[in-house]
Amino acid sequence: MSTYTKKEIYQIPGKMVGYHLPEINTILDVWSSSLFVSLEDWKSTVFDIGIMDYAPKHRVTSWIIDTSGARSVFPPQIQEFRQNVAKKALQENGVKRLIVVLPETGIGKFSAGKTAELYDSQELHSFDVSNPAGGV
Repeated sequence: MSTYTKKEIYQIPGKMVGYHLPEINTILDVWSSSLFVSLEDWKSTVFDIGIMDYAPKHRVTSWIIDTSGARSVFPPQIQEFRQNVAKKALQENGVKRLIVVLPETGIGKFSAGKTAELYDSQELHSFDVSNPAGGV
């Protein structure tokens, strides 16, 4: 991904940074620490800024969630919100593909793998992939 322009669009300090890669109409979330964040932090960045505002304005069609450098799991409140609200919003705002780069730890793989499973549908194709190089 280093050959693409990366414009930072949001962050949860010490946890993740969200970038727009305009050449490929993609948002890339890079988690560098724990996946354990509050629903409020996740919602005010990833959902409110990324999904509801930035994605439709910039015609984002793909989303990569790189959790390869992360530990722990997403809290149940975030998992529930993603399944019940964010999935539909992604589809309505034009995102067609979601790719989750799995962490190296077992529990992290399980949690991040559930992300792809939660989002997958006829309109939004979701995949999980391993990244032996340690990040996107």
